[in-house]
Amino acid sequence: MPEHYDELETRTPEAREGALLAALPGQIAHAQRAAPAYRALLEGVDAAGIDSRAALAALPVTRKSELMTRQAEAPPFGGYAAVEYPDMSHVFASPG
Repeated sequence: MPEHYDELETRTPEAREGALLAALPGQIAHAQRAAPAYRALLEGVDAAGIDSRAALAALPVTRKSELMTRQAEAPPFGGYAAVEYPDMSHVFASPG
């Protein structure tokens, strides 16, 4: 049995960060396209430009109180899910 699952686990911190930052614009674009709440929150944001820690830090933050309000207005996930609720096969909720 190998010590590590694959090479991703043994990357240098720089390689890990580089891969994450390279994938970030695609994740932002997907959120804008597929989740109504993120579409509204990130309106006007150029996903391709979110490619550094500084650019990520400049994005708007969603507060916990806002989540609860959005969930009440658009249950069950307040528009933050990137798939429709009936299509979800399982939702994990942490007890804490």
